[in-house]
Amino acid sequence: MKNWLGRFLTSSLGRKYVMAVSGLALVLFLVAHLAGNLTLFVSDSTFNAYAHVLESNPLLPLAEAGLAALFLVHIALAIVLIAKNRAARPDKYQSQLGKGAKTLASTTMSITGPIVLVFLLVHLYDFRILKEFADEHYDLAVAVRDRLSSPLGATIYFIGLIALGTHLWHGFQSAFQTLGLSHPRARLVILWLGRLLSVALFLGFASFPFWLFMLRG
Repeated sequence: MKNWLGRFLTSSLGRKYVMAVSGLALVLFLVAHLAGNLTLFVSDSTFNAYAHVLESNPLLPLAEAGLAALFLVHIALAIVLIAKNRAARPDKYQSQLGKGAKTLASTTMSITGPIVLVFLLVHLYDFRILKEFADEHYDLAVAVRDRLSSPLGATIYFIGLIALGTHLWHGFQSAFQTLGLSHPRARLVILWLGRLLSVALFLGFASFPFWLFMLRG
């Protein structure tokens, strides 16, 4: 059993399967994260209460460790697969969808991925790390408002969102294809579902800085 699992995880197919599953799990996290953040539109106190419920959950450290593991696994496998693809085809990377099906999103996965990673690190620093060093009067809702209503903060945020939306535009349907989705009709549904999800997540997260700038105006 251990030998089979080891061979699977070290094989090209196994790596692609794990990367696809981890990617889809991260999409679920994004949906849940956006749903929670929408409480900011209700009131600062509602948003802070939501954040307090999460932070007071004794399972939060375990959930954060699992989430970090998903990110690390997804990133590590992406690096390995990109390196192997380039080594096997040094002249030009060919999308698994084949010629004629390549898109801007599919050909920039190795670019949008690192941008999303940098954005994630900045995001964690702004709203997780700084909070640990703040005093007891720290207000997360106010911190979010201050960060996203500033020109620099909003610019970084939008760059990260554009990269994330572009990454998901191709990555969502690619993950299902890797997991064995082959029927043409099913592939078409997944393709448009992924595009709809990418746009919805982008607009959902982008609504915060837009709203804050409107309040300032």
